[in-house]
Amino acid sequence: MSGPILVTGATGFVGRHLIPVLQACDFEVLPHSLREDRPNSIPGSVSHVFHLAAKTYVPESWSDPLSFYEANVLGTVRVLDFCRRVGAPVTIISSYVYGNPESLPVSEDHAVQAFNPYSHSKILAEQVAKYYAEGLGVHVTLIRPFNLYGPFQDYRFLIPTLLRQALDPASKVISVADARPRRDFLFVADFIDLLIRTMRADSHVFEIFNAGSGASVSIADLCEAINVLTGAPKELVSRGESRPEEVFDVFSDVSKAWQELGWRPQTSLAEGLALTIDAFRRTSSEYID
Repeated sequence: MSGPILVTGATGFVGRHLIPVLQACDFEVLPHSLREDRPNSIPGSVSHVFHLAAKTYVPESWSDPLSFYEANVLGTVRVLDFCRRVGAPVTIISSYVYGNPESLPVSEDHAVQAFNPYSHSKILAEQVAKYYAEGLGVHVTLIRPFNLYGPFQDYRFLIPTLLRQALDPASKVISVADARPRRDFLFVADFIDLLIRTMRADSHVFEIFNAGSGASVSIADLCEAINVLTGAPKELVSRGESRPEEVFDVFSDVSKAWQELGWRPQTSLAEGLALTIDAFRRTSSEYID
């Protein structure tokens, strides 16, 4: 592969993990963030684009939906049109699009359903990506991660929220809004491995892959694992707050990624949490606010 690799959302959670891996593989990387100029200002050509830039915090999408449509839909259109002009394939991240699952595990052919402004913005972005692929010839790989976690994740997400309380001596308990939902958690390093593999998946014009562990975990199980790893157990307390259109159990079918890309997650939940706790203790001031 010749030419540099463009990474949008370079300063975000996934971008901070992806770029060092690409550089370690001797790729030239062009980092780009939402704070910078649009991709059409980038000189020259690129060999691949990873479109990671997005607004992602679901609760915020209820209070400020316009900013989510601007960033997630229009931002994706700009990136796709850049790819069309320079002839570069693109890997796009798209999550929380399945809604309440009709069956488990959830495969890539499961119907999508908008259940908050964030998920609606991602579904619209997917539709644009499919049109650019099938109508304009842009090679698009869509990756649908379930619940990612790992070092440097935004503190508002679940696992960083749990860790802050678990490691804070002033916190006597671990408090969550609702302890009922079960989620499919994937360690970020495994996700980066999948992203790298999509650079070899350019033979199809449009392809979709799930990214997850293939199993769901309860918040109680998460807290139990964290308590074991910290050595200072704290009680889990649920505040009984439910979100609109809450999904109570979901996990992924990742067999397609295994069959077509040779990918499957390698990091157990205990291993991933241990690495995240270690990084949190060493660099908690660097966690994204």
